[in-house]
Amino acid sequence: MSHQKTSYFPIILLLGFLLLIVSVVDAQAGECQSERVKVQMLGTRGPEFLDNRASTGYLIWLDNHARVIVDTGPGTVQRFKESGAKYEDLQLILFTHFHVDHSADFPAYIKGGFFTKRNKDLDILGPSGTAFVASANLFVDRMLGKNFGAYPYLSSHLDPEASSAYKLHVETIPWSYQDLNIKTIYDKADFVVKSVSVHHGPFPAIGYRIETAGCVISFTGDMSGRLRAMPDLAKRSDLMIAHNAIPEDATGVPALLHMKPSYIGKMATEAGVKKLLLTHLMERSVNRQDETIKLIQQTYKGPIEFPNDLEVYNP
Repeated sequence: MSHQKTSYFPIILLLGFLLLIVSVVDAQAGECQSERVKVQMLGTRGPEFLDNRASTGYLIWLDNHARVIVDTGPGTVQRFKESGAKYEDLQLILFTHFHVDHSADFPAYIKGGFFTKRNKDLDILGPSGTAFVASANLFVDRMLGKNFGAYPYLSSHLDPEASSAYKLHVETIPWSYQDLNIKTIYDKADFVVKSVSVHHGPFPAIGYRIETAGCVISFTGDMSGRLRAMPDLAKRSDLMIAHNAIPEDATGVPALLHMKPSYIGKMATEAGVKKLLLTHLMERSVNRQDETIKLIQQTYKGPIEFPNDLEVYNP
């Protein structure tokens, strides 16, 4: 009887090849599909009568559909019209906080939406409140509520008993200096949103991480950096939108509310951010951009830009 010697080498080679294919596919699935995602500036200024730029607001597009708005500052609704976005495509509005320059156009979006073909509900998220500002739920109710709202004729979007083309689903995100844990607050229709509490003086404010199509986009909102929670939230962001409201030599209340350029650089470096966009410029910072870049570049070596309203960036 003859015994044929079995060789396992071809089998091992085949298994290795299959594992290589699987690992490549997995890696590609996790890569940022940059061509599918755009971030458009709806407003790049603060609350001042500074120039012709709108106050704070951003628009995230996926597959050429406008899907997420971050902040609805004064003038952003006009920029939204100019962008060519369709209101009926939106699925989510996020508020970093409820200062006027981040929220005043909200009822204008809702009223404008009446004249569109929108027939699906819209999600609204924002931070909890204090004696200084309303929570997300209270803010929307004070804008649109049928009993005490500024515009009660729009209350059908909140009243479950009233007839309307669509409803607003509002959720308040708990904000606390004591709880700095990163939370997943939204996971729906191609978007995952994570948040963390940030320091903006006595005003509740939220930083956001938005994940879609393998890309990561982070928004600091207005913050001083004192809680140092943003770098963990923004880890490996393809884009970080950071607010540059003050110069390095700012003191007093402005320095309590906002972060200095040197901290922006350290934060972006610690987070491993691939590209940094500086917005929310104010009179004290708008003419000091060269100085700001030099300070940030002492620690951060990636690309830095100061966007204009309506400019578009791929992550």
